[in-house]
Amino acid sequence: MHGIGRWARRISLAAQLAVGIGCIGLAAHASWAQALPDSSPEIVLHAVHDALFASFLPVNDLPNDPKTARLLMAARDGIWHEAERSDGFRQLLLPFTDLRGFGNACRIAPVVQGAGGTSFDALDNTQRQRVLSLMQHCEENAPRRLAATARNFYIVKGYGAVQEELTGVKVNLYAPEEYLKAHAPHLAPTRLIYDSEKKEITEIDGHAIDVVIVGSGPAGSVLAHELRKGGKRVLLLERGSFVVPGSMETRLIDDLIDTRTSMDGTIRIRNGMAVGGGSQVNVDLCFAPTTEAIRTKIEGWRKAGQIAPDEFMQTELAHEYEWVKSAIGTRNLTEQEINLNNRALWDGARLSGLHPKLYSLNTYAPGASPSPVTDKRSAESELLIAALEDKTNPLGMIPDADVRRVLFEQNGSQQRAVGVEVQMRAAMPGNGVIADPNGLKLLLGETFKVRAKTVILSAGALGSPIVLLRSGVKNDWIGRGVVLHPSMPIMGRFDHHIDALTGTEASVYVDDRLVDRGYAMESMADQPLYAALMSPGPALHTLEMIESFRDLAGFGVMLIDTPQPDNRIVLDKNGSTQIDYTLSEPDKKRFSEGIAEAIRVMFKAGAKEVYLPTTEDILGNGAGEPKHGSETGMQPQVLTSPDQAGLVEKNLRFISNESIVTSAHMQATDKMGASPNNSVIGQDFHVWGTEGLYVVDGSIFPTSVGANPMQSIYTIAKIFADSWNRQN
Repeated sequence: MHGIGRWARRISLAAQLAVGIGCIGLAAHASWAQALPDSSPEIVLHAVHDALFASFLPVNDLPNDPKTARLLMAARDGIWHEAERSDGFRQLLLPFTDLRGFGNACRIAPVVQGAGGTSFDALDNTQRQRVLSLMQHCEENAPRRLAATARNFYIVKGYGAVQEELTGVKVNLYAPEEYLKAHAPHLAPTRLIYDSEKKEITEIDGHAIDVVIVGSGPAGSVLAHELRKGGKRVLLLERGSFVVPGSMETRLIDDLIDTRTSMDGTIRIRNGMAVGGGSQVNVDLCFAPTTEAIRTKIEGWRKAGQIAPDEFMQTELAHEYEWVKSAIGTRNLTEQEINLNNRALWDGARLSGLHPKLYSLNTYAPGASPSPVTDKRSAESELLIAALEDKTNPLGMIPDADVRRVLFEQNGSQQRAVGVEVQMRAAMPGNGVIADPNGLKLLLGETFKVRAKTVILSAGALGSPIVLLRSGVKNDWIGRGVVLHPSMPIMGRFDHHIDALTGTEASVYVDDRLVDRGYAMESMADQPLYAALMSPGPALHTLEMIESFRDLAGFGVMLIDTPQPDNRIVLDKNGSTQIDYTLSEPDKKRFSEGIAEAIRVMFKAGAKEVYLPTTEDILGNGAGEPKHGSETGMQPQVLTSPDQAGLVEKNLRFISNESIVTSAHMQATDKMGASPNNSVIGQDFHVWGTEGLYVVDGSIFPTSVGANPMQSIYTIAKIFADSWNRQN
């Protein structure tokens, strides 16, 4: 079946990822970890899988639509075939094999007592919906998280397989082989060699590596491009895979995105995991570092003494940003590029007395991209490829290389960084991936060292503090005060086609409240399955959302959250990364205010119904609560009037795993400052208590930068690179 093959190539890793996130904390119910029955455990798990699938996708509820039923059955069986041996997938199913494991939690026991068995598949449809509703509204977070994870997994993987057939909307992910052959980069011969006895990578000619850069996102790519000037030997290490520019729609490829949640599951956090970092997977919405919102934040840092009096001055930012725009290909839009999806935000905002604006984008103009599947310009395509192809002084780069820690030598009271320890990861499978570009033949899991005169961490606001924590750097501010820019999508159904994926997908934003109230409305678009994911409800409702995709418009509300010292990146006792984050009450108030305003804007634009990604009782009428005797279980929260926006503002509480909140702008985890007593790096970017170790990326911002941070990260990296080159 068309679409299944593409989906099958992605399901295994994505399944483990989604389930691994959701199963954190499930051990709180020890009985959930019980062993499966000795007899036919595969049969039990398979039956539970089929029952869960049918609870979220109406595979058994379409007697008059056999074609769709067959599509869904193929998706259901395809998931089992691809994921049945995944430990994460089996962990997801296990708690449902014996519902007695929930004990008295969530009032599930009475439902099970009246059923024909204790496994989820033994329940009838009404009982299954009742159990899921009770889990989704449980006072304990772990059952809510399990229910949310199960729903997320089945909606994404089930509809991901068949969304094109259900909607007629083609989601082009991969360029043909002919494109790959014509556009594969012509890399300069490698200067790297691996000494398998010493477990060390060096340069073939014995020349010392001057700078090793960890992370190839916007900051790392600028540094890699610029620091080679004057003959410096630079090696770039990237945890993600190296793909041919334009070979795939990187914004929609799971294997290029590190997706995880905050510790309690409240916020789903995305970070780029590819050569090019976040610039490969973001939506390219550009805020210049000289805009009012960002300028206000920077001046606040200066006033607080967190940056030097002459640091990041507006004239310097403006000058360097001109270089960024030229190097990356940032372009300005015209109103003619506003498609019908973005027009909803543009028109609705104007009719609401607001002042919508057009983004600048890091994309090709319509029809100008050399790629048949993407219009994206990234740090990889615009900066790194030229550096890798430079035969005079080529950039060295190792993809799929996970830097575990910085290597130090003691230098008096200071630790001097002398290199890094690296562990190899598996390259992403599939066409368009350049695995082992240096021919080093390093094995999966192999650990080696790279020595260098200087180490620069540009692994982002997640990766850089993790490396510092694993390296034993002593500073309690590492990871503290993390900022996420929480976001929530708003969808509206119109009485005509919108076709959100047609033309330039994102072009409009509204920043009237960005400085004074700290939120903005931003255009967005995604594949059809997103419509089902972001409107929780019974299985037939999710199908209806998919089938009405062409009539849906959407935009998001982004909050500029306030740094809280207790919100932080930590390593747990197993060394795994955790994001401990809770929205403060004042931030929740501003966030719900912004969402209410967005609802009114969507209705002003002409929407007949508006949907929010929540199962909370936002209308105060118990619509989201589980009902006894209900055959459909939880009902979707459908807004039909702008008058209901006030109820949403009053009742939306952002309960973990009842509302879907996302993040793609993590910042402020290695704060810059004048003292190690309140920061991680000094005003010259060096890590306190060390020599030869620097951090240059979005983690160094003392607070949120005030808007989408990508362009500011590019610009600040260029400022650092210019200063470095002058001094060296």
